[in-house]
Amino acid sequence: PGTHITEKAYLCDMKRELSSWMKAAADFLLPRVCTVCGDRLHRAENHICLPCLADIPLTRFWTMEHNPMADRFNRLIQKSLEESVPDDCLENPRPRERYAFAAALLIYKDESGYKNIPQQLKYHGNVAAGRYFGRMLGRKLASSELFQDVDLVIPVPLHRMREWQRGYNQAEVIAAGVAAELEAVMDCRILARRRRTKTQTKLGIEEKAANVAGAFKAQTEGFERNAGLSSVRHILLIDDVFTTGSTAAACFHALRSVFPPSVRISVATLAFVGEV
Repeated sequence: PGTHITEKAYLCDMKRELSSWMKAAADFLLPRVCTVCGDRLHRAENHICLPCLADIPLTRFWTMEHNPMADRFNRLIQKSLEESVPDDCLENPRPRERYAFAAALLIYKDESGYKNIPQQLKYHGNVAAGRYFGRMLGRKLASSELFQDVDLVIPVPLHRMREWQRGYNQAEVIAAGVAAELEAVMDCRILARRRRTKTQTKLGIEEKAANVAGAFKAQTEGFERNAGLSSVRHILLIDDVFTTGSTAAACFHALRSVFPPSVRISVATLAFVGEV
């Protein structure tokens, strides 16, 4: 038995050594570079160099129930709910919404190289980096009492034509990493886009809200039968960047049409645009 264990350990060491040499050869032929600064990565670094990793502008929103992102999102939700309540329902208001938690991994600024983290995934096809930073976000959320009870992760959907053109949905890539770290179910069928919308990048606040209003629908037919809607306690909506919150709010209202107010719906993204 001792000989068997020794041989197994030797084979494992050989496998690690071979993997290390193969990685070194690949780095020589096609050097890997830091997503943020573009410098060449060392063998032990993945997607981001150690100096950039040390200086990453973390939001730390996962440690705060109330933060600029969460407050912005909840104000937007509340405003939409108040506008949608008919006058004859004021005497019997709907059940009160649970406060939606919100967190992003990092601060997004145009002058900062850290904006490359979401942009490399969204515009340059760097899916591997998206998975890596999605897992990083997921670990931060898993360390927080606010998000530990998340049992369903839902990515913001792309229109099927845009997803076909891009080849993937960037929110789904991030969501997969987050769900793995939270040990939660990820479902990409509950939420869908009704129509193709304009890109939100160059639109103003009111234009963004109008652009995505009614753009999403929720359906439970494709949800895994063994999970069951009644067992869901906390939904986490995932997107790449949180700017005004219009897209997340539109998704929130679509999900609320099939999930009762007792189910908390929160949001998490790779980046947050705004002051902390």
